[in-house]
Formats: sequence, structure tokens, C-alpha cells
Amino acid sequence: MLEKTLHAFQAVTVPRDWRVEMLVADNGSVDRTAQVVKSASHASIEIRHVYEPRPGKSRAQNTAMAVARGEALLFTDDDVEPAANWLERMARPLLERRCEAVAGRILLAENLRRSWFTPMHEMWLAEIREAALESPVMVGASMGIHRSVFDKIDNFDEELGPGASGFGEETLVWMQMKEAGLRVCPVNDTFVIHHPDPARLLRSNWLATAVRFGRTKAYLMYHWEHSREPWPMLKASWIRIKLNLRRLAQRAMRPDAEGCPAWEMAYLTRIEGLKGFIEEAHRPRNYDYHALRRKIPSAVAHQ
Repeated sequence: MLEKTLHAFQAVTVPRDWRVEMLVADNGSVDRTAQVVKSASHASIEIRHVYEPRPGKSRAQNTAMAVARGEALLFTDDDVEPAANWLERMARPLLERRCEAVAGRILLAENLRRSWFTPMHEMWLAEIREAALESPVMVGASMGIHRSVFDKIDNFDEELGPGASGFGEETLVWMQMKEAGLRVCPVNDTFVIHHPDPARLLRSNWLATAVRFGRTKAYLMYHWEHSREPWPMLKASWIRIKLNLRRLAQRAMRPDAEGCPAWEMAYLTRIEGLKGFIEEAHRPRNYDYHALRRKIPSAVAHQ
């Protein structure tokens, strides 16, 4: 996937007076990642390989940010195809200081689109057809942050994101930015096309995603929002009973079949969120209420 993404970036245009680098954060790979990065090229972009052996996307991003030289930091994933104007359209509002962050469009590859998709399925595949004009949500496959933001808030929380909770590393940064009164601009005149692994469409993977979403929500609720959740075990048991009864009544699909009902995803997310909340509640809170920085420092020091 990375090789295809790097190849797609060859078509991305760079304004003549801009100096641009691309940092590929290699999160402890044992395959050809380093070789693929070192063989990639772009006439106007310096491509650099950054190795972070400890697992977790947040750790990888923090390590890359620590050595990045630019002021406008754009983020994307290794399974996207950017539009030719993506870099300029995303970076310009940051460089002109019109806002402190940008939220871009993410379009799912057409060959992966299914007639049974609901808005929930599209959201879980990170599709953002149009960034909201008011309070646009930042999603990691197409977003940008001015470096100065991290003078006010922490780097990405290393307990969140792929390789840790599963999701939410950009969500917490977005919420902290809102708390700090920083501006996020929607950028709707460009996009990236998302090409996730087709296995993401299997029921087993929708259910695994529900578990990760639930655990991520529990972390944010307990540590940052300081939410209360009375009787979480009782609630989880009751929702589990309802889930199993509905599965029996509607004959649950096979794990290796494509698709998953939105109700099943929602039930399981809620159950796992309650279970996760019970586990998190045994820990000291990592943040004061709606804090911009952790009380307990991350493993990677703030740069």
C-alpha cells in the first residue's frame, strides 16, 4: 500500500517557492518499508524515512514531528491517493495563518463502496465527503496542524490510536484545540481517495472495530471528559442480552461475510465502552478536566 501511495504523490504539485519534505514514519516494520521509502522520489519533495521501533501510530507521529523542519504539518495515511492540489490547498491556510489546523475531505475508493453502507459504515471507513463549515472534524487521513499548536497542547497521546486503543489520537488533539480556542478550517476544494484493505468490509472486522471504538471512547470519557457512568457492569450485561437476542432473532451473519448491521456495531461499541470504562476507572486520570496537557507525561517528551 505504501508503495502505491508514494507513487501517487508524484502527481502532487508543489508551489515553486515552497520547501517541502515528506516524513514516512516507519512504525517498527520488518518488511521492505525502508527500501520502498528510500527508492521513492519527487522532483520537489524531499522524502525521509523515520524509524520508530515502539508500536503505536501516535508514537510514530510524535517521533516524526520531533525531526520535522516545517511549520505546516500535514498528516495522511499509507493507503490513500491524494489529489494533485492536496498539498497546496491543505497547507496554504496554515502558512497564511488563517487557522491553526485544517480538516480535509476523504473519499472512499469506488470499488469498495457497497449499497448496504449506512452513514455509520462510511464514518468507520473514515469517509468525509465534505468537511463541516462549523466545527469540522479532523481525521488522520487528511488533516493539517500548524507547529505552533503543540506549544499550547500536548503531542498525540500514545495511549490512543492504532497500535494502542485503536482510534482517537486526532480526536483528542481536535478537542483540546477547541478547548484552547484554536481555529480549524474546512478544506473542501481538495481530497484524498482512501483505499483500505477490502478485508475491512468483513463482519469480523466491523466487530473488531467496534471493540476499538468502544475502548477509545471509554478512555476519552474517563481521562479527559471526567464523565460518570453509573452501574457500568449492569448496563453492559443488559445490552449484551439485548444484542444476543437480536442476533438470534435476525440470524447473525457469518464472520467471514461482507457487511455488518449498524445496530450490531452500535450495541457492541456501547458494551465495550462500558467494559473499558470499568478498567480505566481503576487508574489515576491522565488529565485534569478538559486539560491541554497530560498530568502523566507520555513516553515521548513534548518537543
